Amino acid sequence: MLRTLFLSLWVILLLHAVVPKEAGPLSVCNSSINGAQLQSCNSDAPTRQYSKGVDLRGGGEGGGVLNSPLVVSLKNGLASGMAAGCVKLALAPFDTIKTVQQFSRTDPTMKALSLMGAARSLINRGGVKELYSGVAVTVLGSMPSVGLYFGVYQWCKVRGVLSLKRIYEGVEVPRGAGQANIALAAAVGNTVASFSRVPYEVVKQKLQTGVYPTTMVALGSMWREGGVGEFFPKGGVGIQMVRDIPYAIFTLMTYEFLQENWVRRGVEEGEKPKAWKNMVAGAVAGGVGSFLTNPMDVVKTRIQTDPSVYNGILDCAARTFREEGIGAFGRGCGARLCHKIPANGIFFINYEFFRRVLGVEAKGGGS
Repeated sequence: MLRTLFLSLWVILLLHAVVPKEAGPLSVCNSSINGAQLQSCNSDAPTRQYSKGVDLRGGGEGGGVLNSPLVVSLKNGLASGMAAGCVKLALAPFDTIKTVQQFSRTDPTMKALSLMGAARSLINRGGVKELYSGVAVTVLGSMPSVGLYFGVYQWCKVRGVLSLKRIYEGVEVPRGAGQANIALAAAVGNTVASFSRVPYEVVKQKLQTGVYPTTMVALGSMWREGGVGEFFPKGGVGIQMVRDIPYAIFTLMTYEFLQENWVRRGVEEGEKPKAWKNMVAGAVAGGVGSFLTNPMDVVKTRIQTDPSVYNGILDCAARTFREEGIGAFGRGCGARLCHKIPANGIFFINYEFFRRVLGVEAKGGGS
């Protein structure tokens, strides 16, 4: 696993070495990226810098294949994928504890576990290393998945900004339209990425709950038992989307709100970009999204770890409520917040670092 991460970093540095440093700017025509204040590209107002590399109107100064919109999008995806790998590796224990908490009530012989109780049960099962169960498949699986999601999200968001500019040419774009653009881009990005998340989520959670001892045993056993279908349990993709799409909308709308009203506002008033502001904005956004979507995460964990028990998403939700009450949907929330709040903060710090390595740093600290 570590060799793979080092190889990926080497590829990033190699790409950086061949990217022209004099690439032209990526302009969204003096627009805030959430579409709140858009002006015509034909106006005399100075353009707002969104990211180095490409002029979205076409024909930018930094032409060539390495500065095409596709390559810039791929670099953003690669940066987010590497950032996700760092986060997953650093905070794996909290994710494992959360999964064990949410899974515990599906077994009638087990009591509901607290955060510390789940941690103790994991350590008793096989030592401290059990807190990192499934970390290899998590890191390697999340990198392409997050890269795909973030790349699609950013592409859709920018295209939405340009569409709003054309629709409201010469007038101020309503704030609601800008927020709707963010929500739609997040939904599209997560819809695409959810299909790629399910297989590694299923394998990871079976490792975390002790169903299989190692990744290779899990992969071999699951393939022999049900082939490809074993990695896509009934309702697995659906519940992944039911959790991930609202999570992305809540998180990214909160993040963009903080960027517009706090991070970028300070830069526009003459402050130097501050990395810690991106970290705080990401952490707060991740906490909001995680708290509001924890009920869906409980259902997702139970379906993906033991799909034979439930007849789909609604059956799982109904049985959980009927047998354990409304409190069951808050199971693992503490561990999930302990994971997601720092995870989002660390993600955006690493994301901006890898963007700089790849030569696609955003002005003003925005992403």
